[in-house]
Amino acid sequence: MTGCFGGTEVNDRAFVQLMGLDERDGIYMVSLQVYRSESGSPEPDTSKANSTAVSGRGYTISEALADAETKTGKRLFLGHIKMLIIGRGINSPSDELSLFTDGSISPSCPVVYSDDPAEAAETLPEEGAFSAEQFLNIMSASAAQGKTVYTSAADVVSHTGKQGCGAAIPVISANRKEKRIEFDGLVLADQRGISGSIPEDDVIGVKLLKDEFEKDDRITVPVSVNGRQAAVFITDADTKLRTDFRNGKLVVSADISIKTKTAENPYGIINETLEKAVAESIRNSCERAFSETVRSSSCDIFGIKKLVRKYCPEYYKEYCSSPGKYLSDSIFAIKIRSEKA
Repeated sequence: MTGCFGGTEVNDRAFVQLMGLDERDGIYMVSLQVYRSESGSPEPDTSKANSTAVSGRGYTISEALADAETKTGKRLFLGHIKMLIIGRGINSPSDELSLFTDGSISPSCPVVYSDDPAEAAETLPEEGAFSAEQFLNIMSASAAQGKTVYTSAADVVSHTGKQGCGAAIPVISANRKEKRIEFDGLVLADQRGISGSIPEDDVIGVKLLKDEFEKDDRITVPVSVNGRQAAVFITDADTKLRTDFRNGKLVVSADISIKTKTAENPYGIINETLEKAVAESIRNSCERAFSETVRSSSCDIFGIKKLVRKYCPEYYKEYCSSPGKYLSDSIFAIKIRSEKA
């Protein structure tokens, strides 16, 4: 009575750990890392690679996955995907990724961008349990250092879809030959697809304006005072954003409070001067991040639409009728408060 008649046995499933997704000339391409235990048991032999690569092509994403499934000879299981890698061909993220947010994958699955998702997904380690876990570990370390941010599949689908806003997606660079990956800046995504980018130096500005500083983060801010070099850790940060309208223009105000700890100060720069230099460095990064995302790309990755609804409801309807105009011509005001941890 409690049998599994009609079910799929574990041995007949292919557990996908990592997925690359792109589209070119009307053809979707999926590149998968699939778990394969070298030890012949559920417990992986960590002295060997335990992933294999398989790809598929089709006129739809479902058809591409079916093609990959045929090549593995097993039913694909996507519930264990640890990272989704998308390419520039993903023109409508909310539509194309919504296929996976119906329960196929975890809504919290991180999404990253690559110019070549196939190369990234097929960059397998010489040794170790799962390449996908190494991807996650490197991304977590990069985020803690302020070099990238975390963006989930649910974030991309909701922000680039009905919300009509935008998402900042980490850029992953992979070298299959050298078995090496790294995170290098961000790309912007909205209803228009992938557009615009943020260099690594300004990711800290995005992270702070999005108020995504975590308690274990340890962001280093290098500064220069009259040619003398020093470095400071940001040990805590809190950001509050609000909007206003002045003379018909959208004004976005950021109030950022940070706590710092000196990392290196070989020239003995006095604390007051050092804190001012750090605040200036952060201010510049935030201003560049805002300019590159909001003004230049009209991409609302900071939830400005929600802020207008909250703080300026009388302007909300007018803003929604032409958000690009208000974003590209917006005014950014920032205040930074810094204190020693």
